[in-house]
Amino acid sequence: MRQYTLLIIMAALGTAAIFAQTQEDLEWAEQIRREAAGANGEYNNTVMEEEEDGVPEAPPADEQPQKKKGVPYPYRRYFEFGVNNAGAGFANNFFGIGDIFRKQITVNRELFEKIKKDGFMVDATVDAGAFINVNTQNWGFDITASVAGNAGFEAPQSFFTLLSEGNKDSHSSEGTFSVYGAVYAETAVDIHARFLKNKQLKISVIPSMFIPLLYIPKNGFSYELIMERDRATLFVDGGLDVYSPLSLDALMNDQSSVDYMSIPGAQGFDLSLNVEYDVFKDKYDWLTVGLNIKSIPLAAAALRHRARVSLKENPWSILDTNDLMGGLTSGNDDLFHLPGGDDITVDSVEGEIAVSRPVRFDLYSDMRPFGTKLVVVRPSIGLTAANTLDGKPHFNYSLTAELNAPVFLLRLFTAYDELVYKHGLMIGLNFRLIEVDVGVDMRSHDFVKSFDLNGAGAWVGVRIGF
Repeated sequence: MRQYTLLIIMAALGTAAIFAQTQEDLEWAEQIRREAAGANGEYNNTVMEEEEDGVPEAPPADEQPQKKKGVPYPYRRYFEFGVNNAGAGFANNFFGIGDIFRKQITVNRELFEKIKKDGFMVDATVDAGAFINVNTQNWGFDITASVAGNAGFEAPQSFFTLLSEGNKDSHSSEGTFSVYGAVYAETAVDIHARFLKNKQLKISVIPSMFIPLLYIPKNGFSYELIMERDRATLFVDGGLDVYSPLSLDALMNDQSSVDYMSIPGAQGFDLSLNVEYDVFKDKYDWLTVGLNIKSIPLAAAALRHRARVSLKENPWSILDTNDLMGGLTSGNDDLFHLPGGDDITVDSVEGEIAVSRPVRFDLYSDMRPFGTKLVVVRPSIGLTAANTLDGKPHFNYSLTAELNAPVFLLRLFTAYDELVYKHGLMIGLNFRLIEVDVGVDMRSHDFVKSFDLNGAGAWVGVRIGF
């Protein structure tokens, strides 16, 4: 019987050693070792002295092992490397998955009614990166290298109003078709440490170097439709500017002449700061509050090559405008003339532009109802300042719930992030030496349509270490 007891004790000790990661978990494992030693008639590898009456003397009260509330959360590797949530996604405010997988999509007046109020928006994102982390209980540093990009297209509501209602009242119309996007390569170092007596304050300083590999500030083509009796004149103006650290003309026509060594000269620098404070660490450790300031500009990136897409001739005359919608649905190719390949010109010119990434502020909290990281609820609210990409400030928010069991990880979240509503989950398996995370979400620019799969995203992450 005593042999079976020893085997059970050894298994418990092994489990504790596998999942111990922080001071809290080390103390939890020490408690198990002490209780196991007590079961064998020992305490801390010493024989307790006996009093004169032969009754063993109990350990002092301050040496009595105290039980920790909750269970240990997954192992925090002291050294690790891997891929950090590489994935892609897209979103729009118009087409849902039910519209895309139909045998036939009917473009009618009812369909245009859905978007003539807000216009049409579509957005795409891509992320990929690698990292190396070194973490101790009170300090650490992370080195990351990543590539991230996003692109968007917007069509004005006036255009869809024109298509859905026609011009039977001979009203004029104007609007702008906009395109914007950016692809950044980034290298960052996250240096963090804990301060104060109980190490309640954590400060992270994250300097970053970034290079815009492709940059399209929000621009595009504007139109103006002027009605004159039964005829109309369409004026189109503007163009699409694309910036890069490399000559776009050389990339398209003579790749042997591309000067790739000019890429490092286009780099910019910014700084991110993160501050966290454990409010009740010395009592019941259930609340952490934090502030994150991302991409504080230090030096803007400089892009010296620009390609401009524009139209050669203007205007075009529309032949019949009494019923634009009827003409479109009837398949009348002579209704009006749209620009084709011969009407578009691409000029590659020298045109320097300074690029800084948008500054973002996020205020968040980690709430741990059991006093450990077994269950974490994280609300967050933030603000992205006006930037050269879309020229507008906007708010962000998110609500995340995490389950950090010893092997199984689960994260559920809902968010409004960079003008897109997202709802998703992440599932992870943590085997100490290796952790694999997989996540998916559904998204849209419209809250209601975000539940109709008007967009989706997926990503995967792998962490290896000890």
